[in-house]
Amino acid sequence: MYRYRRFVCGLAGLVHRTAGRRLVTGGGGKPNDKASGSEGSNDGGTHGSSSDIPPGIDAQKLRAMQEMIRSQPLEKQVEMMKKALEFQKALGRIPGVGKLAQKNIEVMEHLVKTVENQQRHMRQTNPQDAPKPADFGDTKSGLFTGKNNTFSGLFQAANAAAANAVAAGGSGGGRESRQGSSGPTIDELKKVNLGPEIEELFAELASMRAKKNSYREKLHAKEEECKKLQKELLQMRETDASLRTKLRKVEQDVVLLNSENMELKEHEKEWRQVRKKNELLTDTVQKLQKSDAAQDRHRSDMLQTQLKEREENLRSLQRKLERLRRRDPLLKFSRLCSDVVRMCDTERDSAKDLSDDAFASLQSCYEREQDAAWKTAAMQEGAGANVYVAVVRRLFLSRLPHVNYDALINVEGDVAMLKSFVEESGFELQHVTAERYVIAAPAAATSSPTFIGPYGVGVALFLSGKMDESTYRLPFKLTAVCPNVSTTLFSNAHRATVHYDTARSSGPGGQAANVTETQIIAKLLIDGELAYVAEAQDSRSALSNREAAMERLSKVRRQQYNEQLAKQHRAERVERQLVQMIAEHLKMNSDTSAEVMTTDGIVDMVRTAVEKGYVSRADLYLVYGLQYLSRAATSASVST
Repeated sequence: MYRYRRFVCGLAGLVHRTAGRRLVTGGGGKPNDKASGSEGSNDGGTHGSSSDIPPGIDAQKLRAMQEMIRSQPLEKQVEMMKKALEFQKALGRIPGVGKLAQKNIEVMEHLVKTVENQQRHMRQTNPQDAPKPADFGDTKSGLFTGKNNTFSGLFQAANAAAANAVAAGGSGGGRESRQGSSGPTIDELKKVNLGPEIEELFAELASMRAKKNSYREKLHAKEEECKKLQKELLQMRETDASLRTKLRKVEQDVVLLNSENMELKEHEKEWRQVRKKNELLTDTVQKLQKSDAAQDRHRSDMLQTQLKEREENLRSLQRKLERLRRRDPLLKFSRLCSDVVRMCDTERDSAKDLSDDAFASLQSCYEREQDAAWKTAAMQEGAGANVYVAVVRRLFLSRLPHVNYDALINVEGDVAMLKSFVEESGFELQHVTAERYVIAAPAAATSSPTFIGPYGVGVALFLSGKMDESTYRLPFKLTAVCPNVSTTLFSNAHRATVHYDTARSSGPGGQAANVTETQIIAKLLIDGELAYVAEAQDSRSALSNREAAMERLSKVRRQQYNEQLAKQHRAERVERQLVQMIAEHLKMNSDTSAEVMTTDGIVDMVRTAVEKGYVSRADLYLVYGLQYLSRAATSASVST
């Protein structure tokens, strides 16, 4: 029944439902008496008495609704009733509501017809009045005007119909309904013929009750099932909590086991390593035990061989000593005297000191004569100076890189004296910029393995300029020296040669497309040694590439090579290398004096040979350079 309350709207539907509820529930106990009493007690008020309103409807709300509808004009009231009728017709199309809405539609059609008849009657009785809308609050026209309004009559008719229906049902049911305060029961009402609509409502109510009971049983079953599931859920939660606790303990145990497993693996690894070492040691011991005798025999053989070699060396030294004694007249004479001395009686030998003094006097005379003979032989045409200069030149040729190249120098002092010295040495002095000059060999100079070029002479002048003695002081000083490939050296056909190699170009298409060998690789060789290389593959013509490679070789690559030489072979760096080499040599021979290599007598002998013209001044400066290096190495050895 409450389902209908959501769909049935409007004033007429409310009145019809209220009347039906009164008939079904039996409210009021004595419908006939109340109906008659309500008719007799109507005092002719505007709204009707409270006895005209069926039970279940609030009188105040009904009056408020009546006031609201009454305040509207008559045309507006009719329009509202028509809209309510259309709404009821729309509700009638809904399944399950059609039967109840049909009664509402009939009531609304009756109300609309009543209002239209009332308007038609008023127009016929007062044709001279123009139709105008009713004022607000007008009590002479409308649905709720007059003593007997439309709704009041409708409620009275519904109450009377309900009372007659209850009375026609029999006195037994009425008596029982009067005895109970809640009205007649459903079984009693079923005996009364209430009409097909009410019977349908009762059938629908019974089906709804059956559904409600089935739903209640299902609800109880679901509630019991839900309780069981809740209990199972609680048990599952408890089980889950206990399992989680156990899982944490198991995880901790697993972590501990993993750590122990790792430790065991490490111990196992160490044990394997120790076992492997033990096996290796065992094998080594066995091998040593097996090869001990063989090694001893091998060592014995080696020692015997060394002993034989030493004996042979000793015998060879003795033979050399004998040959030396036979060659040296003093040693030969001393040996003769020694043979006579061996026959003397040592206990009665009183003339021993006399013979020793006589031999010492003879030896001093021999040494004086020998020194004089050495000086005479050494100074004879500068023979000794030539020998010493030759070994000094050999040292510079073997230890100084690019000693045969031209030299790029910086000069401070008398350039004219430098030029005269260079020309005397057979070289040329070419001015470059400011204090920078190039010492170049002549363009017609030939290649020689013993040739010390301008760079070697420049290094000798650089080292000689650092000597402190006034006798060695030069009127000029070289502040920088580095090897250089000058244009004169490059154009010397006797010393500088160019070799060409060919290869396939590596341009677009690769070597598969460039099948001819058009790339030219030009190599410059100075005195037979490779200096630098230039390449050219710009053209597809080998001749053009050869010309381009030659041009690069003479200009760009030569300049780059000279810059590289200036960085790698600075004079200070070359000096440090030579000093370190001489210091290591002195350390190996346990010598700490520079006089071991360049004595003053040797230098004076070379200077005398230069004055007599047996040795060139360039060779003298080579000796001066070696003397400076020896002194620097001696001071470095003492400081360390």
